[in-house]
Amino acid sequence: MALDPKASEMLSKGWYGERLSPRDCEYLLTFGDHSSEANLANSLANRLLHRACTETGQICANIETVTGPCPGNCRFCEYAEGTSSEMFYEMGDSELAGICEGLGGFSDVRSIRLTTCAYADIETVCRQVGIAKDRAKRGTRIYVDTGDLDLNECRMLKDAGAYGAVHAPRIREGGDTEITKEVRLATISNLRSAGLQVITGVEPIGPEHENEEIVETFFSTLEMKCAGCEVNPREPVPGTELNKYGKLKPSRLTQIRSVLTLASSWYVPPVRTACPGTYVSGSNIAVVKVDKGNYARQIEAARRKLFNSGYDRLLKVDDSTVELNLMYLRQTGSV
Repeated sequence: MALDPKASEMLSKGWYGERLSPRDCEYLLTFGDHSSEANLANSLANRLLHRACTETGQICANIETVTGPCPGNCRFCEYAEGTSSEMFYEMGDSELAGICEGLGGFSDVRSIRLTTCAYADIETVCRQVGIAKDRAKRGTRIYVDTGDLDLNECRMLKDAGAYGAVHAPRIREGGDTEITKEVRLATISNLRSAGLQVITGVEPIGPEHENEEIVETFFSTLEMKCAGCEVNPREPVPGTELNKYGKLKPSRLTQIRSVLTLASSWYVPPVRTACPGTYVSGSNIAVVKVDKGNYARQIEAARRKLFNSGYDRLLKVDDSTVELNLMYLRQTGSV
């Protein structure tokens, strides 16, 4: 079957670095996730990604440092105060230090992300940033993923040693959460003003979300000078209000990521980094949720995942790269 000519024109524009409008993206997302139009979008976006990252992957270790019942009460979160049975937990300083030291063994964990509940104490987060900065391999980039912050709090994080932050308005913010989109966007602005690099996102996407909602969330941050954007599905959590909707199909998630990748192919982040990939992050970045008792095996799995995805090199903390081949997997105990 011939490609829809309107869709073909839009996809060509994205490939050549021309802007796509929100309406263009919504139109491209009306096609089925196994349609010829979706397949072409996936192929073009994948080629853009591999070209932009020069066939180089990178690993990010995500460490949950403060968790427990959270008054943000997001209707999808395992830590929402209204549904959580979790006890408050704060990772000990020595434990965090040990993990950060352990992750640096081969200098190929490019970044560490410290994740907390939305209302974690800023002094605690700053202390944890300092520990990670001091104990991780020199050159490792420390990110935080925490609640909404004013400008002074963002400057505190910068002074503590944070390189960047992960912060995104949620889809249906203010409805599925008790935080407004305006507050989320203000925090992004504060983080940028403090000199932190921001990874924003379109999340958490469920099967019930409309194309318009997904696209609007993406475009709300597109020109806020962020360093990148993650597009993530909602993970079903039993007991939460949104668990009934289930999880987005992987093929649909790929289609959404691809369309948004092409829509932002013109965008140049404020700071150029080695082997950056596209603005919408893809398979070149392996984000590993660290299990404190088994993180070495998880990092080994991340190396294998990048190898299996066809990446030829791995980015190290000093911006050099190492060949990601069978010999390196063996050297690092990953096979």
